[in-house]
Amino acid sequence: MAEDVVSALVALGFSLNESRAYRALLVESPATGYEVGVRAQIPRSAVYGVLRRLVAVGAARAIAGTPERFAAAPPGEVLALLRRRFDGQAGALEAAMRELDVTPPTPDAFSVRGYGRILEEAERLVAQAEERLIVAGWPREIERLSAELRRASKRRVYVVVFSHAELPKLPGEVFSYGLDEHALEDFWKHRLIVVADDARTLIAATEATDKDAGVVSETPAIAEVATSQVALDITLLAQRQKRDVQHVMARMLGHRVGRLDTLLAAAKGAAPRARAAR
Repeated sequence: MAEDVVSALVALGFSLNESRAYRALLVESPATGYEVGVRAQIPRSAVYGVLRRLVAVGAARAIAGTPERFAAAPPGEVLALLRRRFDGQAGALEAAMRELDVTPPTPDAFSVRGYGRILEEAERLVAQAEERLIVAGWPREIERLSAELRRASKRRVYVVVFSHAELPKLPGEVFSYGLDEHALEDFWKHRLIVVADDARTLIAATEATDKDAGVVSETPAIAEVATSQVALDITLLAQRQKRDVQHVMARMLGHRVGRLDTLLAAAKGAAPRARAAR
């Protein structure tokens, strides 16, 4: 947990030494610069500069005396301060971007790297869906999307979720074989598919590493192929579990289902007539 504090502070813009020093002060305050340097493994020549930067940004307090000592600002105050500053900076950026009045072209497809970024893009697609959402993946990743999936369902987006592993309670049409996730991991890799409104698609590896890679596409043909793959998985599950999924296929595949059924019926009718003519 201590390392998580350091990582989170670094992600918010603190230097590594500043993050370590704040963590050391959280564990024991007040403390001299020497004591902080020892606990946080910061060179003595650098520790006082680090502590004064923490004081300057409001994350620590200096206590006058000989020697001077330092105490951590309460975490709640630090978080509130960071939120205010972030909101202010985000507002300033928004105003500056509006003045530019430039809308960059959106590529039809772009790559995404890293587990965190892939899940961010998945959440974005789910959050932007207006009519239909199709999600296929593993419980670990689907659980991360569950809050956005519930919000989508409240917007009356039609949600379909498929997984071979056991899933938590989710909104929409949920299909699962209920298999143990860890047992599946012995021979299958984590993958995630998200299709929003038959137009926007994410297909990605989700092994929870920085090497994970995926593609986000706004090409309808790719959305169609991804949807058809999930529809096939659901159809096979339905056959094994003896479930009627015609209404789901109709919502997922639209008019294609009815047209295909019509062609198949016509083909069956034509075969007996051909044999009679012979």
